[in-house]
Amino acid sequence: MADLFKSARSALHDFFQGRRRSTPDPAAAAPATAEPPSASSPLAADIGAALDARDGAQLIELLRPRRGLAAALRELQRDRRLGAFFPEGGLTHATNAIERLEQLDAQTSVNAERFGTMLRELDAPSLLSFALLCHDDQSALDSLGISGDARQTVEFLIRNQLQMSMMAFRQDTSDPSVISKFVELFNSEERLKMLCLLTVADLSAVSADALTPWKAEVLWRLFVDTYNHMTMTYGDEVIDTHESAMSALSANRPHDIAEQELTSFLTGLPRRYLTLFESERIYNHVRLARDITADDVHFFLHRKSDVWELTVVTLDKPYLFSNICGVLSYFGFDILRGNAFTSRGGLIVDVVQFTDRKGCLVRPQLDPLLSDAIAGRVDISAMLREKLQAGATRAAAPTSPVLYFDNDSSPRYTILELVADDAPGLLHRISRVISEHGFAVDLVLISTEGSRAIDVFHLRKGDAKLGEADELALTASFERMLTCCSRPR
Repeated sequence: MADLFKSARSALHDFFQGRRRSTPDPAAAAPATAEPPSASSPLAADIGAALDARDGAQLIELLRPRRGLAAALRELQRDRRLGAFFPEGGLTHATNAIERLEQLDAQTSVNAERFGTMLRELDAPSLLSFALLCHDDQSALDSLGISGDARQTVEFLIRNQLQMSMMAFRQDTSDPSVISKFVELFNSEERLKMLCLLTVADLSAVSADALTPWKAEVLWRLFVDTYNHMTMTYGDEVIDTHESAMSALSANRPHDIAEQELTSFLTGLPRRYLTLFESERIYNHVRLARDITADDVHFFLHRKSDVWELTVVTLDKPYLFSNICGVLSYFGFDILRGNAFTSRGGLIVDVVQFTDRKGCLVRPQLDPLLSDAIAGRVDISAMLREKLQAGATRAAAPTSPVLYFDNDSSPRYTILELVADDAPGLLHRISRVISEHGFAVDLVLISTEGSRAIDVFHLRKGDAKLGEADELALTASFERMLTCCSRPR
C-alpha cells in the first residue's frame, strides 16, 4: 500500500508539473564513462569537500542560488558524488530547477522581477536548493546532520511541495475559505515565499514553456492572496508571553539578556514580529532597546547579500517612520520593504530594507543625519524636496493612484492599501501625510511591483479606527500630494 501511494503521489506530481514520465532522465540513462572529464570548478570542489566531510552546515552555506551553482552541481552529478546523498533519478530535474532560481536575477520580465525580489528577501535561500536536491527523500537530512530550524524548513518543503500547484490549478482560490485553509500550512511569511519559489522553480525546470505566463500569474495571485490573508490582522494579535515561541526565546537567550528584559521588550509588540525575525536578531533588538530614554535613538545596519537592513529602536516620536524613509531617500537608496512595530507601551521598532545601487552608503554621513532627522533637529522633508527638485526630469504620464480603506478585517485598526506610481521619496511623503492628520501607524507593509508601489498601513486615531470623515480628508490629501509630485519640475 505504501508503494502504491508513493507511485500515485509521484504520478500526481508529474501531472501538475507537466512532466512526461515516458521521457527517460538523460543523466540517469547515460553510462558514467560517456561523460568527458572536466576540471572541477572552485565551487564544485568546495561542495564536494563539504559532502565528503558530511558537513551539512557548510553545504547549506554553499547552496545559495547564484550564478554557477547549477553547473557545479552538474559536475558533482557526473562524478556520482551527489547521488551518494540525494536521489539519483531526480538530480537532473533538481539542478535544472536550481538553475531557474539562478536566472531570476538576470531576467527582466514582470514575473522574473516579482519572484526574483522574493528570492532576495529570503533569509535562507540555500534551503530551497537543498530541498530540490532531496526531492521526496529526507535521508540526506540524517546523513548530513541537518538539524534545528533548517531541518524543519526542508521537511516542510518536501512534505508540501505539491500543495501550491494543487491549490493554484485545482481549487477556487477566489473563495476566501479556500485561502483561509491554505494559510494554515504556514507559520511564517518566509515559508510561504519558499514554497512559492519552490513551485516556480519546479515548474520552470520541466521545459522552457512549462511555466506559462498564465501559470506564473495564477501562482503570483495565490501568493498575494495568501500573504494578504496572513498579514491583514497581524496588528491586532499581540505577543502572548505564554506562547511556545516566547518560551523558546527565553530558554535559549544569551547570558547577557535577563528573562525579565526579554519579556519587557516583547510585551505589547504585534505577534507578526516573531514571524519575521529569527532569535539572534530579536536578541540584538533587545540589546538595542536597553536603557533607552525618551530622547534616545538607537539603530544599527545589517547587510544580507545586496540588501541592507536598518533597524531603529526608540520611543514614539512624531513623523518617525516618515523621517527614516526621508533620510534613506535623500541618500538615493531604494527602499524595498519596511515594517513599523509599536508596542502598547510606546516602544517603536522600525525595520527598513533598502539597496544601495550607487554604492554611496557612508556611515559617518548617515548616522548623524538619521539621528538629527528623527530628533527633529533638521527638516528632512525640505532637504529631500530641494534635492529632488534639483535633479528632476520630466516624468512619464502618471497613472491614477488607488486607495482602499478596510474597516472590517481588523477590530482595532483601519487598514489602508495604497497603490501608486513609485517615485523617489514617495514613502516619506505618504507617511508624513498620515502623521500630519494625527493618525498613528502601528504596522506598515511595503512592496514594489514593477513601477508601482503597494503600501499597506494599519492606522488608528487614538484608540479608535478612522471614521468616514477621516478617510475622506486623508484621501483628499493623498490625491493633492500625489498629483503635485507627478508634475514635471
